[in-house]
Amino acid sequence: MRTADSRGSRGSRAKAVLLSVVGLHLVAETALTPFLPQLFERLYGIDDAEATGLYLWVCRVVGLAALPLWGLAARRWPLHRLVLAGLCGSAVLDLMLGMAPSYAAYTVLSMLIVATNCALLLAYPAFIAEHGDDGEGGEGAAERARLAGLCSIVVVFHLSVVVATVVGAGVLALPEPRLGISAFAVVDVVLAVLTYRVLGREPAAPAAPPVPVPDSVPTAAPVPAVPRRRARLAALGYAALIGLAFDFSVNVARPFFTEFSDALGGGQAGSAVLFFLPSVAALAVLPAVRRCHAALGDRLLPLAMAVGAAGLGWQAMADSLPGLVGGRLLFGVGLGLGQVSVELWMFRATGTGGPGYTAVETARSVGLLAAPIAATAAVSHDLAFPLVVAAAIQAGAVALTLRRPARASAPDATPAPEFAAAGSAAGGRPGEPPWAPPGPAAGARPQEPSGIALTTVPPHSEEKNR
Repeated sequence: MRTADSRGSRGSRAKAVLLSVVGLHLVAETALTPFLPQLFERLYGIDDAEATGLYLWVCRVVGLAALPLWGLAARRWPLHRLVLAGLCGSAVLDLMLGMAPSYAAYTVLSMLIVATNCALLLAYPAFIAEHGDDGEGGEGAAERARLAGLCSIVVVFHLSVVVATVVGAGVLALPEPRLGISAFAVVDVVLAVLTYRVLGREPAAPAAPPVPVPDSVPTAAPVPAVPRRRARLAALGYAALIGLAFDFSVNVARPFFTEFSDALGGGQAGSAVLFFLPSVAALAVLPAVRRCHAALGDRLLPLAMAVGAAGLGWQAMADSLPGLVGGRLLFGVGLGLGQVSVELWMFRATGTGGPGYTAVETARSVGLLAAPIAATAAVSHDLAFPLVVAAAIQAGAVALTLRRPARASAPDATPAPEFAAAGSAAGGRPGEPPWAPPGPAAGARPQEPSGIALTTVPPHSEEKNR
């Protein structure tokens, strides 16, 4: 009993630390971004908007290049050790960033910080893996545990949006903003110490043992490696495409939304409230995610995206503030349900090992890079056109989610004849060996009719960099 209690206590501490790292990553990546023009003017006397644009673009490109490298490192080292390395590197660089003597030095240090902060993204799969370990009641219990973990991440994501805005404004309000910039190093150090004490001395999680095959039961012909690899790549590409469409549609509507709201008479304060209104709606709907997932299963994702597309279309057609409020609220409902569903699909495809996750995240980052460019091109036609583009992309993603790739075990998956007989004789499902995991009872709805096999497993976040 004491061992079980200590394991549960350790698991709770690990989740708290990893969730704090997720929150730090979100806040650190977004806190200063809205205030960069003012910051550069105060620190270096630069008021050129192109300097801010160049800084953001370079940082995002560096992040896009660094993330796969951390994924390759995850093949050799445990995720929590890479997170620890990222925190230590960020602590040193954050301290130096506050002392950067010029715009060029600030940009170079920020590029290095973005590269090290990419390691903090590995806290996402590590956190979900901790929840996957809770699912001791079988695959369905593990799925519910992962769903709870993803809901926690989505809550942290939306709260971090508010915290980051307050922190960024606070740093800019200081008599010496450099002190506030370097203060990020203190948070890095605290989380690094906690990560080391809770997770740092643990070995890598062992791979799941193979299912034992009784000697008396004949084995099926092995699935060829090449078709299995192709199915695996197809599953990763499918998850990346869904994530890219979702992230692009959410972010393409953001850059010029306040101008669109102002044109309808929202004013500065009203536009700020309208900007965060979907996050409020998303937080309000999160308690219902588990019930919706239990009732709808994989159908929740296309339904959520359809609701989000309807909300975006409503906003684009709004000619008054009440109509815009209604569209923002409806979009927020789809956003809350969609974020959890997209992440759940992604972790089914990638697992929590690191390389697959970073590969999909890298592909999704392309959408975040393209969204501001597409928004700029769209707004040249009309202020509402970015919302039209976002609605069209989400509507197209609905059709995409209804088409799923074959399971990774699909090639040569036809069971041997003796398996059909053995499975039926043993009371199992026809066409499966008698040691196969028990499935749902006859007439019951499957737990997760997914086209992607479950693995051992922010919200994806908008990648804004300091």
